[in-house]
Amino acid sequence: MPQTLEETYGNLVLCQLFTNIWFGEWNEYEKRMEEFPKEVSAAFPFHAHYDREETALWRENYFTIPGEYFIPPYLSSYYGKSEEQQEKARQDILCLIGEFDKLGFYYPLKKKEFPDHFGSLTAFFTAALNEQVKAIQQQDEKTRSKLNELLIEVYRSYMKASLEKMLQHSTNKLSDPFFQAFIPYYVNNMQALAIEV
Repeated sequence: MPQTLEETYGNLVLCQLFTNIWFGEWNEYEKRMEEFPKEVSAAFPFHAHYDREETALWRENYFTIPGEYFIPPYLSSYYGKSEEQQEKARQDILCLIGEFDKLGFYYPLKKKEFPDHFGSLTAFFTAALNEQVKAIQQQDEKTRSKLNELLIEVYRSYMKASLEKMLQHSTNKLSDPFFQAFIPYYVNNMQALAIEV
């Protein structure tokens, strides 16, 4: 069922917020949260636990610094260690880059980040949803439909299995309330988004 402009825009804003968190863009995160009415920002279960210094520190511990709390933020980290599994990961990353090229999406290069980083993929969803908003405004059903197919394909082919494994892997590592709430919320909403589009 095609989404309304409001629903698509809502998903776009949600993905922008998720991208800010994955990349630790706290100025943008705070600005975006201030734009929401209080009842909307209160609906995000992680936001009540946001403390810029603490949240930034835990983000580094979880997703940047290898150690006791490290949770790999890359899809390819969840493929397994065998030579065959690693080759599959390499091939999937190349295919993912091909999907990015279809949209002219080069955000990971600008951020100096790998394309299979959860933040890069979330930014890709943001870019596709932005194009979808334009297509809906222009009543371009063909483009809107192609973008739907692209988002569903990227989610099912690249994100789904890795998100589920990351959620399992993170369960015993998450020690702060912000990311304890954010990670499951993110996984559930990305899944819902892929079903809705």
